[in-house]
Amino acid sequence: MPPLPPEHPCREIKHGHVDVIAGELPTRKPVWVVREGGVGKGPHGTSSAPYLTHKLGKALRTETTINQTTDFGLGKRLTNLPALQRIGYTANRRLLAVQRLSHDPITGADVLHATCDPIVRDDGTRIPGLRLTDPRAQALLHILPVFRLHPAGFTSRDLRALPGELPGQPPATLTPGQATYDLRRLREHGLIERVPHTHRYQVTDTGLRHAMFLTRAHDRVLQAGLAQLNQPVPTALRAAHRAYQAAIDDITHRTGIAA
Repeated sequence: MPPLPPEHPCREIKHGHVDVIAGELPTRKPVWVVREGGVGKGPHGTSSAPYLTHKLGKALRTETTINQTTDFGLGKRLTNLPALQRIGYTANRRLLAVQRLSHDPITGADVLHATCDPIVRDDGTRIPGLRLTDPRAQALLHILPVFRLHPAGFTSRDLRALPGELPGQPPATLTPGQATYDLRRLREHGLIERVPHTHRYQVTDTGLRHAMFLTRAHDRVLQAGLAQLNQPVPTALRAAHRAYQAAIDDITHRTGIAA
C-alpha cells in the first residue's frame, strides 16, 4: 500500500496531544496515531491511544486501543468493561469532532470563493463575482429567496423591478444591460439556471442556500457585530473583546513575548 501523502488530512492530526483534545486519555502525552493497513504501535511507549487505520487507500477506521486499564485508574476486572467502553467511545467521537472542525472550513472556504470571487474561463473571459460587502450583490442575494417562490421562474424584467427597492433607490432604475450583467453573474456562479427553451430563470437549491446564509451573515453577524464593537455604550461583544484582549496581554506579559 502506498504511504499517506503529505497533504493527507491525517497528517495534521497525528501530532495533536490526546490528553488535550480527548480529555479522557492519560497524562503521558500520547498522540493521535495514523496506521496504514492496521499496523502500528502506541507512540512514546504508551499502551493506549486512538488510531486511524488507513484502509486500502479509501477509508479511515477510527478505534481506541486500551492495553493498560490502569492508565485510566481502572482495574482489569470484567466489571470495568462498560467504563472502558465509554472511554473509548468518547475518545473516538471527540477525534471525529476534531476532524470535522479541522476540515469543514476548507470546504466552506472553497464554496465561499466559488460564490464571491470572479470566474476566469479558459479563453480568458472574466465573470465578476458577488462580493459580500457590495450593496448590489447583497441586493441580488436578498432577491433570490423571493424569486424562488415563482413557480414559473422569473425574467429580466422581474429582476429590473426589484433590486432598486432594496438599496434604497427608486424601482425600475436597473437598465436592461445591467440586468443581463447580473443574470450572467448569478448563472455562472450556479445560483440560478435558465428554464430550457425560454428566457426565464429559476433559483437553484444551491442559490437558495447560499443566498439565505450569506445575507443573514452579512446583516445579522457582520453589520450587527461591528456596530456593537464601535458603539460608545457598553455591549456584550465589547465586554468579551476586552476580556479576550486582557487574557492575551497577560499571556504575552508572562511569557515575555512582545504583544
